[in-house]
Amino acid sequence: MVKGEQFEIPLPENLNLGSYYLDGNLELGRGDKTAIFHGDKTYSFRDLWLLTNRLGNVLKELGVEPENRVLLVLEDSPEWVAAWLATMKVGAVGTHAYTYLMPHDYAYLLDLVKPKVVVVDKVTLEKVRKGAEGLKYPRAVLVAGRGVQDLRPGEFGLEKLLESADERLEAEPTHRDDLAFWNFSGGTTGRPKGVPHMHRDGVIAYESFNHILSYKTDDVVVRVPKLFFHYSRDLGLLFPLRDGASVVLFEQRTTAALIFELIRKHRPTVLINVPTMMRAMLQTPEHERPDLSCIRHSMSSGELLSAPLNEEWVKTFGSEVISRFGSAESGIGYLCNRPGAVRPGSSGTVTPLSEIKLVDEDGREVSRGEPAVLMVRSDAAGLYYVNEHEKSKTTFLGDEWVNTGDVFVQDEDDYFWYVGRADEMVKVSGVWVSPLEVERHLHACPAVKECVALGIRDRDGLTKIKAFVVLKDGARAQAEMQDELQRYCREQMAPHKIPRAMEFMDELPKTGQGKIDRRLLRERPL
Repeated sequence: MVKGEQFEIPLPENLNLGSYYLDGNLELGRGDKTAIFHGDKTYSFRDLWLLTNRLGNVLKELGVEPENRVLLVLEDSPEWVAAWLATMKVGAVGTHAYTYLMPHDYAYLLDLVKPKVVVVDKVTLEKVRKGAEGLKYPRAVLVAGRGVQDLRPGEFGLEKLLESADERLEAEPTHRDDLAFWNFSGGTTGRPKGVPHMHRDGVIAYESFNHILSYKTDDVVVRVPKLFFHYSRDLGLLFPLRDGASVVLFEQRTTAALIFELIRKHRPTVLINVPTMMRAMLQTPEHERPDLSCIRHSMSSGELLSAPLNEEWVKTFGSEVISRFGSAESGIGYLCNRPGAVRPGSSGTVTPLSEIKLVDEDGREVSRGEPAVLMVRSDAAGLYYVNEHEKSKTTFLGDEWVNTGDVFVQDEDDYFWYVGRADEMVKVSGVWVSPLEVERHLHACPAVKECVALGIRDRDGLTKIKAFVVLKDGARAQAEMQDELQRYCREQMAPHKIPRAMEFMDELPKTGQGKIDRRLLRERPL
């Protein structure tokens, strides 16, 4: 068991996250400072505060009361930010969803969340309309954006309602243990599961992060992941706002070219990134890349950042990458590398206000060097999955421990190394194998641009390792490369870990969240 630094946090009985993240900036004299860059517009902290207050009053006019839920399904924008803060400020519970889903996905989420109000934009309106057909919720739909037309009964143009809304709004005196927001878990391997969190959880998560990498008031933050990722929402929006930093928002789908354009325009000091985009940025021709010397810190989360990718980034762009690991359930980043003490390929050491242990199938702690499931304990953790009682019992355990389902190895210096999901470990020839370990070895091959290893059953029902490989430009013919990769694997891995099949692809399929779609690849034959 390893415990991070523990310290007391002021948690007043009356605590409201909507006010906590924003209002202090006005009290500290930062009202005229830029909070948001959005396109060619800037929003000061006073502008954002007024927009939040007006939007909160709009929600109240539409019948939103404390403990009601509000669902955000719109692209990143000042309205997204204000709607999130306003929801909590009026005592309601904030939830948000991917903007790339299909109508049947929204039908599931609407039935699960049962929001009093859904906030959409012109991009998502029609899909949410179709998803809501035949459902009791939402009671009202707010449509953000200019020139909204052809609205149906129960739909309201947000811009018009804001014009007449009162700019004064007292924060609801919520209790620190009242629900404030949901995180969603499991969206890439199954239907998203809602994890409710309290107002106190947001403060604890902020304080933990702040002891590792606090923002400065002159920081400018560019985020690669969209705000519907809680990693991006917290580290790339709410925590910077709390510290008086500036955040860059964009509505377009994320591409390497767009991120470089934003870096060129805003000269950010902090880049919130993911490994998939890091690879895409590295593959961009050098003459199309701006100077990145402005970046003080790069953050990475969402998927494993391999050592080769980490080292290539540092060699190419110079900025150290701080990789971390957290979950929707824990409500906190419980592992993180530290500035100046990064171990490439690791997920770092335990964070402040967190406690972790690695346990075997019987719940016993294991020795260093043994792969085992990570359990985390913190006061920021959720308590259950909504409408998932049986799953909740296997995840949210007694004595505040959360079963992450992630397998790690702890080294002698208390750095933790990700092995894979417990439910993705496969048994080959009677021995447990981590496909992620196979991927790491393949990634180290100079000719490999991107790869995935999976356990796939053959016609006899036996599980074999199959690798899906994207080669770098200029690599030799695929037939030659398959022989070379097989030889490389034999030199690096035990026989039962070597892929029995390889499939070369022009690119790996991605989910709407930009992650590799392993579920789709599993459907391909061995």
